[in-house]
Amino acid sequence: MRRVSATQLILLLFGAVLAAGCASSGSTQDSAASQAAVIGTWEYKVSGRAPLDQGVFRIANQDGQLRGIIRDRRVGRLRARVDVNDSRLELTLDGLRISGYIEDEQLTGFLRRQEWGVASHRRTGRRARSQFRSASFYAKRVQSATAADEPSVLECRSLLREVDDCR
Repeated sequence: MRRVSATQLILLLFGAVLAAGCASSGSTQDSAASQAAVIGTWEYKVSGRAPLDQGVFRIANQDGQLRGIIRDRRVGRLRARVDVNDSRLELTLDGLRISGYIEDEQLTGFLRRQEWGVASHRRTGRRARSQFRSASFYAKRVQSATAADEPSVLECRSLLREVDDCR
């Protein structure tokens, strides 16, 4: 058996560390791309009988975390926790979960009541508070984060309108 020199061993370890660093930066770039795909303003509509009806939700990045605000026609304003994994988006709010997939600036999924691992006895004679279990959810992004950050023509002075940043 041939002995491995210290130099070869160091080069091998350096290559492994470098490869691991490149792999982790790739996943960071994928995560940033996934977040960029959801940040912005979305208009939504729920099909079926559900607590939410239709409205607008906005997703923003605050201190490295995605946050959401939902303004529903029926319920009003709600805060949402936002999770994104590749093209899958989940919004969690007040006992409800919106989950679906994003494709071409559109989100198609479901609005569901969050399930808890608690067994309960059903009382007879009393009507259940809500029969809602799930409904179809559809949203379309109407404004991306980059569009929100660019100045509008009305915000530019006339001399600057010809510059690329102020169209």
